[in-house]
Amino acid sequence: MNKPAPNEQMPDFSCLPAYLQQALARLDITVPTPVQAGAVPPALQGRDVLATAQTGTGKTFAFLLPLAVKLAENPQENALILSPTRELAQQTQEELKKLFSEAFSLPTALIIGGDNIHKQYADLRAHPRVIIATPGRLMDHMGRKSVDLTKTHLLVLDETDRMLDMGFIDDMRRIVAALPAPRQTLLFSATLPEQIQTLAREFLTRPVRVQIGSVVSPADLVVQEIVRVDVREKLPQLLHELNTRKGSVLIFTRTKHGAERLAKQLKLYGQKANALHGDLRQNRRRQVLEFFRNGTVRILVATDVAARGIDVPHIAHVINYDLPQCPEDYIHRIGRTGRAGTVGAALSLISDDGEKWKEICKVTRFSIPVKTIQKTIEPLPAPKFVAQEEGAAHGKSRRARVHQTSRPSKATALAKQLLQEGEVDLPQRSAALADSKAPFRQVPNTLPAKREETKAFPLRPQKPKTFRKALAGASVLAEETTQNPFRTVKVGASKKTLRQTARRKTENPAWEKSKTGHKNVKKFSKRKHR
Repeated sequence: MNKPAPNEQMPDFSCLPAYLQQALARLDITVPTPVQAGAVPPALQGRDVLATAQTGTGKTFAFLLPLAVKLAENPQENALILSPTRELAQQTQEELKKLFSEAFSLPTALIIGGDNIHKQYADLRAHPRVIIATPGRLMDHMGRKSVDLTKTHLLVLDETDRMLDMGFIDDMRRIVAALPAPRQTLLFSATLPEQIQTLAREFLTRPVRVQIGSVVSPADLVVQEIVRVDVREKLPQLLHELNTRKGSVLIFTRTKHGAERLAKQLKLYGQKANALHGDLRQNRRRQVLEFFRNGTVRILVATDVAARGIDVPHIAHVINYDLPQCPEDYIHRIGRTGRAGTVGAALSLISDDGEKWKEICKVTRFSIPVKTIQKTIEPLPAPKFVAQEEGAAHGKSRRARVHQTSRPSKATALAKQLLQEGEVDLPQRSAALADSKAPFRQVPNTLPAKREETKAFPLRPQKPKTFRKALAGASVLAEETTQNPFRTVKVGASKKTLRQTARRKTENPAWEKSKTGHKNVKKFSKRKHR
């Protein structure tokens, strides 16, 4: 392998080992991109590299290729790759696995938040050659002393400007301070603000500067459009754009709650959409991204956490439902489309945030003029679609779901049967009930032969609220049995006392007015109100 000079452009991959050339051939990559041609030669020479290029220009392989060569030549050295988001770290690990075969591979460990920490402990105990991590979770393992960085002599800072925007500057300084010297550092960024320049002077030693294109301008292959609408017109205008555009769509919102709410609204109006934000669990985030990659879900509603975290080459449109807080995030958002030589489109809905758009135009120098389109407000259609993730009973009340799924009990079924056959006569709200001197009503014997002595009972004038309460006023169990589902238990009285009371009422209807009856009623009342 003949290593090129640090300032020499790499016309092809002939300077790489044979197994890497074969891996690139399997991936149908034959010609290096400009950032790869400029960054790989100095990295192979052991120089620090400061590379700036727009998203979608092949920056991942620009540092993975020299990293694989350096680790293969130095078996005692390890590498650390820092990524701003979990999704970007996962994609970096997947791209690294594509470069190796079963005969030659490097053990890796993925250290990201939201993942199983016990699995990460096991991966770290296996002494991985490459650690791909987010700064927050790596600091957690450093505090637990579960990660060993004493042999890490190669550091890659991927999407450094994004890590600064997310507030990882202090964590990055602590991580870099824990690494041994000497160290080779490769710093990649989409933009080059003053903070990145200060950080480069702090972390890098006489770096080779690689700059591809403008660092403050969006990709030239992205057609930018804006439409001015009121706040209430944003959703109808968005539905019109989704119905008239083809291909996958990435929609950006300002907040997590806004992303979740917009995704649910789009589902109700017939669009296949999912939300991606920081509050999702790791397995759900992976599922959402997988559905978006394979085309199961056409629309992905995301916050800025996904502006650098996803790498899906087939995104046809990017829609800014809410404008970003800072102009740099606008570049990262629309950079999700127009990748790998394809033409993309970016649309921004501007309502009450016109000042933010003016600030974006001042900071970002557009090489292609932005087109203003007329709004097309159509009436909202009737909700017609509910995604399967929301459940089959979405939108129904709890009472309706319970009524739909529950089955009547055996007691209720027998009660309905007796009512249909005329075996049970419920008291009705009529003059007969209002008259306290109404005669006794004969109740047919529906009990087993052992209780044939219970024939007739007086009905008290009361309003029947339910079937069970009405039946309780008409009969009292004489004996416990499993064959009769209609059981009446008076609060405060035992079943034995109830049977004695029923027997005395049968033998002497005037018993309740007697002295003994008054004592029993008083005793029951005290028990009830204890």
